[in-house]
Amino acid sequence: MKGSMLLPSRRVLVAALLALAALFPAPCLPSPPQQQITPNAAEAQPLTTSPPDSLQPALREKRTAKVPILVYHHVSQSISEGGSSGLRRLTVTAEIFAQQMQYLQDNGYHVITFSDLADYFEKGKELPTLPVIISFDDGWETQFEYALPSLEKYHYPATFFVVTDYIGRRGFISWPQLQTLLTDGMRIGSHSRSHPRLTKIKDAAKLWDQIYNSKIILEAQLEASVEEFAYPYGSYNAKAAAAVKQAGYRAGRLLFWGRPYIWRRLFVEGGDGPQRHGEIHRIYRRG
Repeated sequence: MKGSMLLPSRRVLVAALLALAALFPAPCLPSPPQQQITPNAAEAQPLTTSPPDSLQPALREKRTAKVPILVYHHVSQSISEGGSSGLRRLTVTAEIFAQQMQYLQDNGYHVITFSDLADYFEKGKELPTLPVIISFDDGWETQFEYALPSLEKYHYPATFFVVTDYIGRRGFISWPQLQTLLTDGMRIGSHSRSHPRLTKIKDAAKLWDQIYNSKIILEAQLEASVEEFAYPYGSYNAKAAAAVKQAGYRAGRLLFWGRPYIWRRLFVEGGDGPQRHGEIHRIYRRG
């Protein structure tokens, strides 16, 4: 395969988020009402003593990272001419997806998980050269059917952010399929219960239901921990961010706890013209 074409089709979109890790003071986030959230003992007790001297250098170190995150929605056998332009722009064919996965391998990229990135910030663990994260939103069944074979071929771990109310509905992934994803080394994250704009939810109990109960449902059904959350539409505010943290997620796409950083959204569009494999390289280098 030639390395010159990333998106041969004019109607294919790969949505990529460029993660720019820029250190700044942690925001002051209001806590939800106590009847909704009960912090654990460690969170409830304020830090009254300074950490040991041996920990001071690590705490002072300001770590930064630049990691591209590929975000996929629909994966199909072909691009439908009858669908809306919005749907076509959010669809990649199985053939092109396979080419993109091969491109990552051929060009020395190393696929990591959100947990690996959190370990980099929180525990000082190092990242490989040219790290990249692969993720899927909404829980469409086509992701399981047409993307999983390529992920398995290259042994790439990916995070599937699912909307819990959609699981098992027509066109969406089922619980047995989610179990298969876990068995194959994938990670399952929450994308809320019903995919609302969290910034529009005024009721704290409803916000907590979308964020916390989606986690509880997934963990109960899958018997596995769920540590990642993706904000629907990428929309969040201080209340939503505080709830995600209090709910026990280790990472939220747009914010990691302890080492907050800024995300710059960058779309690599295929609907307006052919794109090249080199776009991934430029995404990684672009600042």
